[in-house]
Amino acid sequence: MPRPDSAAPGDGQARSAVARQFRRAEHGLYVAVAVALAAAAAILFAQVLVEFGRNVLADDDALSEALLSLLDGLLLVFILTELLHTVTAVVSENVLSTEPFLIVGIVAAIRRVVVATAEAGEAGGPRFDDLMVEIGVLFAGVVALGLTIFLLRHTSRPEPVPAHEPGSEGDGGGA
Repeated sequence: MPRPDSAAPGDGQARSAVARQFRRAEHGLYVAVAVALAAAAAILFAQVLVEFGRNVLADDDALSEALLSLLDGLLLVFILTELLHTVTAVVSENVLSTEPFLIVGIVAAIRRVVVATAEAGEAGGPRFDDLMVEIGVLFAGVVALGLTIFLLRHTSRPEPVPAHEPGSEGDGGGA
């Protein structure tokens, strides 16, 4: 039985070639996801603006509801844009960072708080109590995510770099 460290001379080259192909496939999928996110964000942005225009023109008394719907839609567009930014960073820098996903979580929680706050204004009884609990949990989530971002920015230990990444110890570049 051959020892793992005594592989045939061509095995390292074959593994390297396969790894390059997988990295190309991964890169292609990231680009496809970026294109889909950009298209979704653009379509949603246009839809939100058209819907806002219709709501304002349809009923003068519903301006506050139209503005709330606009804000909700624009926050969703912002979430898609932040995800697009993250995928773009992955494609251009070949690094997957944690912080943008935490920011998306904060924006999503704030988006829900805005909607829940509007619903609470019209709710009563047990529904109001449920909304207050939901807002409290969302607030705690925002604080936890914000604290996580703070800790990530102020830690002296960076995220680990996989061996196949440029700059890792495995490629001779050192960490």
